[in-house]
Amino acid sequence: MLTSEEVQSFKQEGHLILPGFVDGETVAQWQEQFWGHLGCTIDEPDQWPERVDGFQPDPLFGNLPELQSIANQLGGGAFSGGGCGVLVRWPEREKEWSMPESGHLDGYPGEGCQAVLMVGATTYLHDVDTRGGGYVYWPGSHRIAHRYFRQYPDRIEGTFRETPEWEERGWGIFTDESGIEPREFIARAGDVILWHGWLCHSGSTNVNTSPRVGFFSRWIHQDDAGVRAAIHEDPWHHWAV
Repeated sequence: MLTSEEVQSFKQEGHLILPGFVDGETVAQWQEQFWGHLGCTIDEPDQWPERVDGFQPDPLFGNLPELQSIANQLGGGAFSGGGCGVLVRWPEREKEWSMPESGHLDGYPGEGCQAVLMVGATTYLHDVDTRGGGYVYWPGSHRIAHRYFRQYPDRIEGTFRETPEWEERGWGIFTDESGIEPREFIARAGDVILWHGWLCHSGSTNVNTSPRVGFFSRWIHQDDAGVRAAIHEDPWHHWAV
C-alpha cells in the first residue's frame, strides 16, 4: 500500500518511483527464466537474438500481490489488468544517444491496449544507467492530457490525430505548452515506476553494453466506456484517491 504522501506525489507528478519494490529473490528468478528462455547468458552478446518471443515471467510482474494491492488502492477495486509485457532494448552502440523529442499515450490505435489506461507500472530485469534504453517520461503531463480531453472530449477515441495541431506538433500537444523536460527512469533491477495512464512517455535508444529488459503492466477501468463518455472536471473522479 502507498502512504498518503506517496499518493499525493503520484497525483501531482503523474508518476511514483518505488526503489527495491520487487525483492531480489524474485528478480534473480526472473533473470534465470529469461536467459534460460533465450538459451544464452547476459555475458554472451554474440548469442543474443534479435527478437524475444513467447517469454512470460513467473510470477507475472503485474500479478505480484504487492502491485495488485496498489492498483486496488488507487482504483478502489475498479481497475482491472496487470499481466506483463516484455520489451527488450538491445545495445546499439553505433548510434548516438539523444533524449526523445516526444512521447505518446498508450491506449490509442497503434499504441497498445485500445482502452483508456488508468495506471501502468514498469520495472527492469537488470540495472539501467543513463543512455541505457530506459523508460522516458514527461512529469506532470497527465494534467495537460486531462485539460485537453476536457476541452475536446470527442477526441478521447484518438481523433486528436486527425487535427491540424497534430500535423504540426504530434504528441507534443500533451507536453509542449508547459516546457516540461523529459526524464529517464534510471534504476536498479526491481525498482518500479508507477505511471498515470495519461503520462506522456517513450522508449529510448540503448547505447550501453547491457540490454534493457523491461516488464510493463497496465490497468484500465472496469467501466472503460463510462470513463470515455464522461471526462470529469475532477481528474481523479474515476479513482479512489
